[in-house]
Amino acid sequence: MCGIFGGTPELISRDAERLLLHRGPDQQGRVVVTAKGGRSLVIGQTRLSVVYKEDVPTPMTKGDASIAFNGEIYNWLELRQALEARGHRFETPTDTEVALAAYLEWGPACLERFNGMFAIAIWHDDKLFLARDRLGKKPLFYTHTARGIGFASELKVLRDLDFAEVPICTALEFYFDEYTPFSNVKSLRAGEYLIYDANDNSVSTKRWWSFPEHTSEITDPDQAIDQFIELFSDACRIRKVADVPVTIFLSGGVDSSLIQAVLKLDVSYTVQFQEFERTINERDLVVEFAKRHAFEARIVVPTRDEFLDTFADLARYIEFPVGSFSVFPLFCLARAARRDGFVVALSGEGSDELFNGYYRNELLLREDADLVPDFKGPYGTLCARYFGSPVERFCRMASRQGLPGLPLLLDYFGPLWRTQHSLAQNISYLEATVFMQPLLVMADRLSMGNSLEVRNPFLDYRVVDFSAKLADDLKYRDGHGKWLLRQALKRLVGEDLGISRRTIKHGLPAPVNQWLFKSSAFDRKDWNHVLLGECLKQLALARDSK
Repeated sequence: MCGIFGGTPELISRDAERLLLHRGPDQQGRVVVTAKGGRSLVIGQTRLSVVYKEDVPTPMTKGDASIAFNGEIYNWLELRQALEARGHRFETPTDTEVALAAYLEWGPACLERFNGMFAIAIWHDDKLFLARDRLGKKPLFYTHTARGIGFASELKVLRDLDFAEVPICTALEFYFDEYTPFSNVKSLRAGEYLIYDANDNSVSTKRWWSFPEHTSEITDPDQAIDQFIELFSDACRIRKVADVPVTIFLSGGVDSSLIQAVLKLDVSYTVQFQEFERTINERDLVVEFAKRHAFEARIVVPTRDEFLDTFADLARYIEFPVGSFSVFPLFCLARAARRDGFVVALSGEGSDELFNGYYRNELLLREDADLVPDFKGPYGTLCARYFGSPVERFCRMASRQGLPGLPLLLDYFGPLWRTQHSLAQNISYLEATVFMQPLLVMADRLSMGNSLEVRNPFLDYRVVDFSAKLADDLKYRDGHGKWLLRQALKRLVGEDLGISRRTIKHGLPAPVNQWLFKSSAFDRKDWNHVLLGECLKQLALARDSK
């Protein structure tokens, strides 16, 4: 895992290596490339050594091509063999060199062959190629002006940030897709690549991946469970491969418990707030699991004083609000694991989005099932007028401002709604492509703030494709989501453990409102405002060092 940066020198910080040192403490470097027309660009990288611990050229160069790479390509060995058969020769055992060779061989189409998480910058033939993985696990921001282009893994590297509110992001209380808090900076979208022509200073973008269409072709429960366990086990296995110690962020829920059931890692890390011991008790569930399956469960108990002490660090790493109370606990998990010598942690992001796992999903799906007789009855028109369409009900659920926020959300989500698909399928689609994005920001920023790499087996593109083939009742059944995952977990660990019987999804909240505002509510608006102010302060401090 690494930090990457570059572009026109006056658009990025002269101190980029230091600003991204937490993303790559093992090596840092930059090269200057020049187009035939005379325009010069920087390509830079900071490197965290995970799969190959020896020093390598950073950035890496082959002929007139250079690459800065952030992430992991888990199938790089297979790709290397295919490229060697085509005449390519390699000097390092790294996925970075394979990624560069793959681009030189197949161009942008190489991305479709990668199984991994990545943000890539490649200079070749007077063009800069930037790309992100399918679901946007690795960040990449850019600015394009008359002076040229600048790009970086984090906003703090870019100069001249112009703050401006984004109405849809204000309504949702998080940023996603191309949106950032700054009018002159965009995020490259998940599954998108960009080509910058240095000779005419032009930029073009293209979506190279989109969420698969739902087909509901898998209907048999037993076959579905078998297929899932086989596929998910391989997704976990390839994400365990590293030349450094590997651990897991383990809650008492289905998602991370499935990962641990497959991999049987020696040590896990769990957050337990004393304030939530009576209402959200992860510790007891994890300890029971650990005793039964003989691994060490390390429990992290963050405090209010620690939160206040690390608040500036949280803002410096996260850079903008993500509409979540999980910022602090994720940072604490990553910090504890890194202090204990771990460099890689597996985590369960993605399962709720793909398998209708959130309570808000269950609420909508329960209501939808209950309304079927009414909509089919003699007063169906009245019911449709009163309850609204599926997309209207979804937007009411998503609105943080109640009914006043509904028109803006309808304007945005209406065109995205796939009317040929069911409510459950649309929920999975929007959760995975919109609402998951701030969670991936947290997973990346707060782990990399501690120089720790987080890997997500549920976001293997094969698992995503599999989820889109499932019949709705294999995800949501008997009033609860993630039915298939619960059955898989029972098969792997038995039915008597608390993790197998648990049906309530709690998430990973911190008692921030209690600490700051003397409130037990989970309304995040005040927390977002406080965090935004500190984020802007930290970005200003970074700017002063540029």
